Amino acid sequence: MFDLREAKDDRRAVGRMMLEHLRFLQSVINGVTDPVLVIGTDMRVKLINQAARDFPVVRGKSGKFAENSHCYRVLFGRSQACDQLGCECPLMEVLETGKAVTVSQSITLNTGELRHYEVFASPLLDNNNSLLGIIEILHDVTARNLAAELLKKNNEELERRVEERTVELTKANKALRLEVEERRWAEDQLIQSCEQAELVYNVIPSAIFTVDLNRNITSWNKKAERVTGYTEEEVLGKPCSVFAMHPCTEKNCGVYSKRTNKPILNRICEIKTKDGQIRIVSKNADLLRDAAGNVIGAVESFEDITEQQEVDRQLRTERDKFRGMLSALDQGMHILNHDFIIEYQNEVLRRIFGDKIGEKCYEVYKQRDEPCEVCRMHAAIERNEIQRTEEIMSDRRHYEQSYVPFVDVDGQTKALILLRDVTEEKMYRAETMRAGQLASIGELAAGVAHEINNPINGIINYAQVLLDDSSQVSLEGEGGQPLQREMLDRIIKEGERIAYIVRNLLFFARQREEEAEVVAIEAIIHDSLALIKHQLQKDGVIIHTDIPADLPAIRVHPQQLQQVFLNLLSNARYALNQRYPGRDPGKKVEISCRVVQSQGRNLIRTELTDYGTGIAPELLPQIFEPFFSSKKPGEGTGLGLSISAGLVKDFQGELKVESELGEHTTMTVDLPAYEE
Repeated sequence: MFDLREAKDDRRAVGRMMLEHLRFLQSVINGVTDPVLVIGTDMRVKLINQAARDFPVVRGKSGKFAENSHCYRVLFGRSQACDQLGCECPLMEVLETGKAVTVSQSITLNTGELRHYEVFASPLLDNNNSLLGIIEILHDVTARNLAAELLKKNNEELERRVEERTVELTKANKALRLEVEERRWAEDQLIQSCEQAELVYNVIPSAIFTVDLNRNITSWNKKAERVTGYTEEEVLGKPCSVFAMHPCTEKNCGVYSKRTNKPILNRICEIKTKDGQIRIVSKNADLLRDAAGNVIGAVESFEDITEQQEVDRQLRTERDKFRGMLSALDQGMHILNHDFIIEYQNEVLRRIFGDKIGEKCYEVYKQRDEPCEVCRMHAAIERNEIQRTEEIMSDRRHYEQSYVPFVDVDGQTKALILLRDVTEEKMYRAETMRAGQLASIGELAAGVAHEINNPINGIINYAQVLLDDSSQVSLEGEGGQPLQREMLDRIIKEGERIAYIVRNLLFFARQREEEAEVVAIEAIIHDSLALIKHQLQKDGVIIHTDIPADLPAIRVHPQQLQQVFLNLLSNARYALNQRYPGRDPGKKVEISCRVVQSQGRNLIRTELTDYGTGIAPELLPQIFEPFFSSKKPGEGTGLGLSISAGLVKDFQGELKVESELGEHTTMTVDLPAYEE
């Protein structure tokens, strides 16, 4: 005879065992941080984990999850099915194909943040292979972080319902057979839940394992096998240090440490695979608890990031190489976007201009309020070709610029700009060109001087012979003066003056390397005036000099300093002719010398002032730059003042300018007094 009471006890025992098994599996699944749902063919959620319940999307006015809700409302906060809104529906694809599918979804969270998810859907079949629905898992591929606990609340709800049913059956004193049937139904539900939990545990795309309180492995999923090479049979019951690089302690693990916050997320560590490889993994971990809240173990998941770490290392290496090359070249580099905003600048530009990231390029480098008329950056982007130019920046230095277009990681076309300071190079090039010009002029002057020198000496000698003979001749002109003797004296005097000028010209044109000499600045100025005095007098320029005879000597290269004064006198003559085309009392040049004190040393200051056109204030900072000229095209090379300033600097002195437009210009040459 069938004993219903015994059958009831057996069913209760089986139920308790299944409940314990389900509770364990639910705890394991709740250790996974990805959202997991079981969805029926009617699109209603049958089972859901805590991560899916907490999924941060707006779900109606209450914003809370309601039991048996539609999947599209739970996951996405939508009021219609995904396929009706033009989105991919994992459930529909599984119903059509009968196979597991993976689709991508972009979801806007209730914070307004857009994140991307990989949705894995697997068919859920009963014992007759009939489709009950799908298991759907969302994996956040934006940050690759696992969600927290899975299926815990569903399991507790199921247990609560079973207990409520048992109490109701007891109070109602229903038939034992009915109670057995109800128990059988509950057991079937538990079995299905366990099977579903085991399926989820194995299809989650992360390596997961659990340990007991002694850190012995109690479960091991398929992904853990693939990552480590160890099968479940090889690790069950063994300590987790079987694949860890170091034994588990509070210092390097911390899952059981009260000082370590749980859950542990994204901790980087190393593991050792079965074949001896060292792999780098990102680990998450949390505690496992029973229904009473007691800790019964821990669950850990990890992801192999070895290749990702290697790629990051290579990127850092290439970045450091690139920075090293740029530093070695001493070139400035910055990146501009299409809106003229500086997105990056290297240390070279940071030293020159300061940290200007986020500012407009034309404001920083050109001191402008609007973009340049000709923008090389836009030309490089629009034509997709390198643009090169040379410009003067806000620091008054010359930069050679290269604009290279490229497509950044954000998909925008931008420009990489390289800047090379060529100021010194331009000065050296100008000095070289000027030296070549002076060498050519010197050769020509030397040749002409020699051609003049011989006949002028002959004229002087012949005149002297005639003068000697004239003492015996008694020819008188008007006023009783000997006319012949007066004319011969004038011929000899003018001839000697020409010979003096020729000697100075030969001295100036002499091509040789000389040491600096101790000379009087008065002699240098007089020699310079002798070479250009005829031109000044021809143009009606009046010359006033104030040079004391007791000035200290200076130590310079006489020819080079003479070149400086000749250049200053030539510029003064040009300015005076521009203001006074003819003769005028105001058409004059004043040259004065005196001793001044500066920084504890004596300086010989020479001021050369012309009352010509003057210089515009905006041009004053540029007049010493190579190839800059305020003269009309073809009337100046733009090298004279640049080279003169360089020569004076070589003498440890300084060349300065002060000018008032339309009034005067004063060029000041400060040279150190010679001290033995």
